[in-house]
Amino acid sequence: MNKYFYGVWVASVNNLDFPSKPGIPVAQMKEELEDIIATSKKAGLNAILFQVRPASDALYKSKLFPVSAYLTGVQGSELPEGFDPLEYMVTRCHEEGMELHAWLNPYRITLGSEERPNQDLSALCEGHPARMHPEWVVAYPDGKLYFNPGIQAVRDLIVDGVMEVVDGYAVDGIHFDDYFYPYPKRTEINGESVVIPYDDKKEYEEQGNGMSLDDWRRDNVNKLVKQCYDAIHASRDNCAFGISPFAIWRNKASCEDGMDTNGLECYSALYADFTAWVDGGYIDYVNPQIYWKFDTAVARFGVILDWYDKYMEGKGNIGLYAGHGLYRCDAEGWEPDEIPNQIDYCKEKKNVNGSVFFGYSKLKEDALGLCAKIKERA
Repeated sequence: MNKYFYGVWVASVNNLDFPSKPGIPVAQMKEELEDIIATSKKAGLNAILFQVRPASDALYKSKLFPVSAYLTGVQGSELPEGFDPLEYMVTRCHEEGMELHAWLNPYRITLGSEERPNQDLSALCEGHPARMHPEWVVAYPDGKLYFNPGIQAVRDLIVDGVMEVVDGYAVDGIHFDDYFYPYPKRTEINGESVVIPYDDKKEYEEQGNGMSLDDWRRDNVNKLVKQCYDAIHASRDNCAFGISPFAIWRNKASCEDGMDTNGLECYSALYADFTAWVDGGYIDYVNPQIYWKFDTAVARFGVILDWYDKYMEGKGNIGLYAGHGLYRCDAEGWEPDEIPNQIDYCKEKKNVNGSVFFGYSKLKEDALGLCAKIKERA
């Protein structure tokens, strides 16, 4: 990996960054990918985190997951003219001296919302693993379908999907984002706000072995992360495995060692415990999504980064890359130099060795002239 990792997330989900819309000609796809590389280089970046599995689908040649509807407009169709966006990006990024990390969402099957749910398994294409194995699937009230992390066969599928990328493409890394168990939805019962349960009672009763439900769920995620790490490094050591968790691990109010924050905790809400991955040595870098300002009352950028910097002291060769909320850079209340100041703050920290920006669209717009300011700090 690069000594100082300087990257951008390029999202395909909902056609945020690539392709601009489903079903565009291959020539236009190549133009858009070339523009992503050129824009990233203009900003002095040396890495692209390219989303190639947004929802149990693929923007590459896969034997396990169908071709993404975000690419072609029809889930499960053929790659257009045989064009493989991941292969193209790996080749071109390497030609330009950049790293390419394949960004995968492990559990999400469909995109939907509470108002417009998308939970009809029969609407998935034939051969889709979720349609073939409905017993692996959980429908949550957020309108989406998810693979159940408590099932070993699900973890095996995800690892097999990771390895067809690692073994089939010269990617520099595999990257997971912040979505493990779904972000909790709440409802009101007898005047009290409560979290709507996630339907894994059967698996918990069979496998809990005396653990609390929360600990069992965290253990499921930990097992997946370790299984991925072990498989990747058994195949080749020049492929990193990194994760970008929701930045608040635990609040100090719920844990003495927690952060001086007051927000949703990835530890208890998403069952993602990055400390287990770091302390267990089965991750190559952690990239917390610190998408707040220095003066955001409930979650201050500097407070969170300082906590991570301290935690990562003595953690060997595991990288710590800050995730910056570039998508908010010109929002009300954000000063023009918020992002540059955050980068400068990162550079002062002993154990921070990278910055990654979400998302690409603001880089493309060159919002607030940030391309030059980011490049100055490369």
